[in-house]
Amino acid sequence: MARRRGGDKLFKREKAKRDFARKKANKELVKSIIIACEDSVSSPTYFQMIIDKLINNKKITPNSVIIVPHDGHTEPTGVLNNLKKYNKNGLTYKDYEHKWIVIDRDSKYKGGGHTKENFKEALKNAKSRRKDLHIDVAYSNDSFELWYLLHFDYRDTAIMRDEIIEKVIIKLKEIEPHIFSKLTKDNIKEESYTKHIFKALLSFQEDAIKNAETLLKSYGSYHKPEDDNPSTTVYQLVVLLNSLKNL
Repeated sequence: MARRRGGDKLFKREKAKRDFARKKANKELVKSIIIACEDSVSSPTYFQMIIDKLINNKKITPNSVIIVPHDGHTEPTGVLNNLKKYNKNGLTYKDYEHKWIVIDRDSKYKGGGHTKENFKEALKNAKSRRKDLHIDVAYSNDSFELWYLLHFDYRDTAIMRDEIIEKVIIKLKEIEPHIFSKLTKDNIKEESYTKHIFKALLSFQEDAIKNAETLLKSYGSYHKPEDDNPSTTVYQLVVLLNSLKNL
């Protein structure tokens, strides 16, 4: 009997070691990601919805994926600089495995928008041969709402921000008329509507990823993000975040 109890204790110790090793390995597998967004509400809210689901399902810790607080700059280079100046609890953007900015081409059209030069400068300055300095870019030409539109249809002809939003509103009202009956171009970026949009589009997300990827490939090796309308790499950031579900 004494020998069996000793065997039980040994078994339990070995099992505890294996459990600890497995938990440690899983912890090391979790990617750390930092994201800075051009706008202060809609795209941060959209990505936070994905992050919250991962946290609730215990796939990541609250500090694994960080969205940088908005500092008021909406031009692409300003978003990049906002990411680079991040410093909290001794951590900077360099300490994260994956670094992303989310920006729009947002052509100067009927007021507002960005210059092509500013957009190109952000893309250029985000690149680095050093892994700890390289920043990936989730860009949309012309606007972030193109990502929404691609959940419904494949689109490869040029379209500006206002028309994108108009088409998205029509589509959303078709699938969820009760929720989106009062949706307009003036409130589509609000936090509450963005949360509704995320939930309404979730079942179409795989279609959007395929459409966005096909669209990007259609430009071939001569792709110029600043000129090629429509195009978006938002799907790449979504795919990265979704990959955390499998850890």
